[in-house]
Amino acid sequence: MTDPTFPEAGTTARRKGFPGFGLQGVILAVFTLACLTFFGWACWKGLWFLSFCDEGEHLLGGRMLNEGGRLYVSYVDTHGPVIFMLSQLYGALFGWHFPQGARLFLPVLALMATASLCATSALPGHRQRLLASLVFVGGLASYWLMDAFYMVSFYAVAGFLTVALLALFVVPAWLGRTPPALPSALAGLCLILILACAYAYGPGALLIVASAIWLLAGQKNYRAIRAFAGGVLLGVFLLGLWFLRYADLGSFVVFHILFNQIAYAPFIHFGPGTFLLSLLPSFQGEAFYPTLAHTLLIGSLFLLLYRRPGRNRIAILIGFAGIILLNARAAVGFKDGQTLIVAFALAGLGLMAFFGQRGNPGRTVGSALPCAILIVLAFWGSSHLATNTPFGWTYRDTTHRPPYTLYQPLNDAISQKVRALVPPGQPILMLPYMPEFYWMADRRPPYGYYEYLPWDWVYAQHSIPGYPHDLCQSLLKDPPPLIVYTPETDPASLTVRPFFACVRERLASLYMPVEGFPSLHVLRPR
Repeated sequence: MTDPTFPEAGTTARRKGFPGFGLQGVILAVFTLACLTFFGWACWKGLWFLSFCDEGEHLLGGRMLNEGGRLYVSYVDTHGPVIFMLSQLYGALFGWHFPQGARLFLPVLALMATASLCATSALPGHRQRLLASLVFVGGLASYWLMDAFYMVSFYAVAGFLTVALLALFVVPAWLGRTPPALPSALAGLCLILILACAYAYGPGALLIVASAIWLLAGQKNYRAIRAFAGGVLLGVFLLGLWFLRYADLGSFVVFHILFNQIAYAPFIHFGPGTFLLSLLPSFQGEAFYPTLAHTLLIGSLFLLLYRRPGRNRIAILIGFAGIILLNARAAVGFKDGQTLIVAFALAGLGLMAFFGQRGNPGRTVGSALPCAILIVLAFWGSSHLATNTPFGWTYRDTTHRPPYTLYQPLNDAISQKVRALVPPGQPILMLPYMPEFYWMADRRPPYGYYEYLPWDWVYAQHSIPGYPHDLCQSLLKDPPPLIVYTPETDPASLTVRPFFACVRERLASLYMPVEGFPSLHVLRPR
């Protein structure tokens, strides 16, 4: 008979969840190495992959801030400040010799989200947490290139921050566990950063948090709530300090919130009808991605609801409604990347929570490990059914693309001509929309403008008092020395629409074309 004072060798280690030897440990180690290798390969490919215009404007904004600009004032953009803070931080740390390197922030944030899954108090053992994080990493690796998680864009950033918020604070509350103070505070900081990624995340993020606070308040667990509130206050304080130096709060409200609601929303048919239609399943084109995310969320919901008390089930349903509302604008493709990222995380958490409810912790990993491996393989297989967003390529086309170096000064004829005509420090304006050209020509945009799109014209007709933004009027008052006008490169034919008429008038009256370069227009002598 075994002396109860001295447990059998290895029993204590197994109970605590520490890795042991044996077939299960070997399979888990191989699975971990395979997921991390796959993820590393995808991140390396993403570093050298093609860009989309949004990324160019985010990097350009970071550089302008490094050079003394102010967001929403000298560099007017409609996106939230967090993505510009990240690109600005990259420039401050490493300079702008290799702007493409800012993409390395995305793997770092992904690994931070993975670490939050490994540290979550929602799951009892080390191996359970590891398996949940491996499902997450496997999903990310499968779609890293296909859904543009590699791009310096706020969609993926918001997704990784939401995963940390869920793992550190919300899901533990859903599962009846108490989130520790430090993770709760970090989750509060994440909430502020999510809201600063894009105001559209506000309703969903607040609903997610409310579901957890409702449960914790019902349990009189005010310590976790106070810690979370402390993290929120810290986030507001730090963001306020940044705004004092690098942005303007009034301009932020006007050009990030009101501008989008007044001028931009009609162009994307924003409204309840569009949102409800986006929930209909479709595996065609870019609609594949939200459909995949919703499918994973539905499966994760049932796994998390299994054997939960009624109050917890209501809270989980409220939280999942918030997750769906993260895409309130009903975007598809990479613009809904945050939802797919969250779905991968909840798939791992839901799987381990389900097996934890069905058996004792010692058997949980043995039962869940084969399922986790199959799920990751299913993620990888399903990525072959999708088309790349935003480029529309197959998985094979995407992964076999040669590496590209982006955002570098080019020595082609037009870039050299621009640099010859406009000395360093002087602005140029690229029309209709190609932020990358400022990098190619190694010249900055003019004060307040780097683009001209239909919603800019709509806002100019009904601008908020004290916050004008009218390119046509600005060209009369302070025209840049050179405008690059390339209507033939515009796939949407923006330049032939009525809103562009005033720009064509300004070009005809104030500028003259450069001989041999019909797309270049220099300011006439006054």
